Amino acid sequence: MAVASISRNIPKGDRLFVLLNSLPNYGIGRVFTRTTWAHKYPNEPSYIRITSVTFNPERWPELNGGEVWGIPTWRGYSRDGLQVKISSWFKSEWKVIRKSEEEEFCAYTPKEEDFHAVPNSIPLPPLLRTMTKEKMEKEGNVTEEKLNLKLTINRTYVNRAYQQIPEL
Repeated sequence: MAVASISRNIPKGDRLFVLLNSLPNYGIGRVFTRTTWAHKYPNEPSYIRITSVTFNPERWPELNGGEVWGIPTWRGYSRDGLQVKISSWFKSEWKVIRKSEEEEFCAYTPKEEDFHAVPNSIPLPPLLRTMTKEKMEKEGNVTEEKLNLKLTINRTYVNRAYQQIPEL
């Protein structure tokens, strides 16, 4: 009886802290990507530009743990001023982009129509609206603004939605 072997696509690369330890200034300012991102989206670059590295003092001799912060670009889209803590630093699929290739790798203009505008609020469901209106009438302060449900969009680098900031 023959046993079928299961071949897995094991990502090739190193852990992020291994790469950071091998670079001057611990890789701050350099561009890193994951091999899974390159396989899933070959025509849309996803990468993180490292802004800050803090090592865990409990792992002192190896320097293989801590916190890494960076400015992400996901499938060509980046959020201005958004820095994230990299939570997958321990995965063995990180690659550093050579300085000579950084400009070409990062030069990608995404389509504008991939973003979706999300309203700041939506009307409450009918039953909840009626209950809220009755409660507010008893208290004596009825306003249409309070009968809407406020929406908040998480500002993550994977989210392709944005929200208009209301004018004051």
